Amino acid sequence: MANSKAFFTHPREWSLYRDMTFAAWRVALLASIGAMVFGYDTAWWSGVLGMPAFTSRYGTYNAATKKYALSSALTSSGSGIPTAGRIIGSIATPYIADNIGRRWCMMVMAILFIASIIVEVTAKSYWQIVFGRFFNYIPMGIAGALVPVYQAECAPASTRGGLVTMFTWFVDFGALIASCIVFSTHSWTGEGAYKYVMGIQMLFPIMILVALPFIPESPRFLCMKGRREEALSVMKMLRKDEQTAENEITDIESSLEKHVDTGSWLDLVRGSNLRRTIISVTIPTVEAWQGQSFMGNYLVLFLMSLGATNQYLLSTMLQAVLLISVTLTFWMSDHLGRRPLLLFGSATMWITFFIVSGVSGHDTTNTSDQRKQVAVGMLFIWAIAYACTYQPVGYLAPAEIPTTKLRSKTAGVAYFFQQCGGLIVTFVAPYMQDPRYGNMGPYIGFFFGGISFLGLVFVFFCFPEAKGLSIEQLDELFETRLPTREFSKEALTHLESLGLGELINITAILLTRPLD
Repeated sequence: MANSKAFFTHPREWSLYRDMTFAAWRVALLASIGAMVFGYDTAWWSGVLGMPAFTSRYGTYNAATKKYALSSALTSSGSGIPTAGRIIGSIATPYIADNIGRRWCMMVMAILFIASIIVEVTAKSYWQIVFGRFFNYIPMGIAGALVPVYQAECAPASTRGGLVTMFTWFVDFGALIASCIVFSTHSWTGEGAYKYVMGIQMLFPIMILVALPFIPESPRFLCMKGRREEALSVMKMLRKDEQTAENEITDIESSLEKHVDTGSWLDLVRGSNLRRTIISVTIPTVEAWQGQSFMGNYLVLFLMSLGATNQYLLSTMLQAVLLISVTLTFWMSDHLGRRPLLLFGSATMWITFFIVSGVSGHDTTNTSDQRKQVAVGMLFIWAIAYACTYQPVGYLAPAEIPTTKLRSKTAGVAYFFQQCGGLIVTFVAPYMQDPRYGNMGPYIGFFFGGISFLGLVFVFFCFPEAKGLSIEQLDELFETRLPTREFSKEALTHLESLGLGELINITAILLTRPLD
C-alpha cells in the first residue's frame, strides 16, 4: 500500500520542488521564451490559410463554391518552403552553440527572429510573406535544437523530463495566443486581419533579449571548454547544496575524460554512439510523420474538409486542450517514464486517426453530423495523446540520450530529420487530399495512423527508459550495451540506492513490467 500512495505524495516531496532552486526555475522559464515564437508562427499560419481577408487577397475565386481559396501549389509552398528554414537552423545550431555557447546562441536566435518578422509585416506580396517566414523558421530551427539541450544540461536528473517539457508548454502557449488572435481577427476585412497577427510575435524575441542577462551558460558546455570554476559557480546556483553541485561537476569531467570522442560529426555513428543517434533521430522523425506537421499547418483546412463550419473556434479550443494537457501532465515523463508514455501515445494516435478517417468517409458531403462530431472528438483525443507523449519526449530524447560532446550535434541532426519529414508532409499533404491529385480527403488519417503504429513497434523494441538516470549514468549504460528493456531496472535500482524507493509509483511498475 505504501507504493500505491506514493502517487499522491505531498507537493513538497515532488522532485520539481525538492531538487529545484529558485534560480533553476528562473533559468528554465526564461530559456523557454523562444519556444513561444515556435508555436505562435505555426498556429497563426494555419489559421490565416482559411481567413477570408487572406484568401481573397492571394487566392482565386471558385464559382462553384462561391469562395476564394489558395491553390494547392501556393498552400504547400507557403507551408513547406519555411520548413526548409528550420532545417537550416537545426544544422547551424551545433556550429554556433558549440563555439560561442548556448547562451549567446540564444541572442543570435532572437536577432534573427526580429529581422524576419519585420520582413513578414512589411510584405506587399504573398511571396514576401513566404520569404519572411522562411527566415523566421531559421531561428525557430535554432530554438528547437538548442533550448531542450540547454534545459537538459542544466536540469537535475530527477526533473530533466519536466523541464524539457516546459519547452513544449511554451510552444503550446504561443500557439494558443496565436489561435485566439486569429479567432478575434478572422472576420476583419483588409490586410490588418492577418498583419496584426504577424506583428504580435515581435514581442517574444524582445523578451528573449531582455532575459539574456539572467540566463547563465550551461555548466556542461563550460566543462567541455575546460572552464571548471565557471561551471561550478553556475552549478551551485542551480542545485540545492554545494556538495551536490561539486559531485555533479566531478561526474561530468570524469565522463568527458572517459569518452575519446572528439566531438566530430563522424563520432555520431561510431561505437555505442550509433545506437544513441538512431534513437535520438527516430523519435522526433516519427513525431513529424504521424501528423504533427500536418495538424500544425493545415488544422483549419482539415476541419473544413470534415465539413466543420466553426473551424476557428474548434482550432482555438484544440490549442487550449493541448496547453491544458501539457500543464497537467508535464510531470509524467519523470514519474511514469518516457517509454510508457510513448507506447501509450503511439497506440492512441494510431487508433484515433484511423477512427477519424473511418467515420468521416471519403466524401464528407454524405457524412452525417453525428459522424463528423465523432471525427472532431477523435482529433481532440489525438491532440491530448500527442501533447502528453510525443510532443515532450520528441524534444527530450535527443537532449538526454547523446554524450555531452555530441549532444548539440545529435540534437541538430535529430531536428534536421524531424523537419525533413515535416517538410515532405507539408508539401505533399495538400496534394494527397486534393481531388485532382491524391484524392484522399479525410482518408489521409490512415496514412498518419500507420506511421504511429510503426512508432509503437520501434519504441517497444528499441527505446530505453532514461527516467531517474543522470546523463553520465546513461553514458555508462550505453557503453556496456545494455539491452533496451533493462534500462528501466537500472533506473529503479538507482532510485532505491538513493533511498527514494517509496516515491516509485505502482502504476509505473505495472506499465513497465510486461516489457521486461
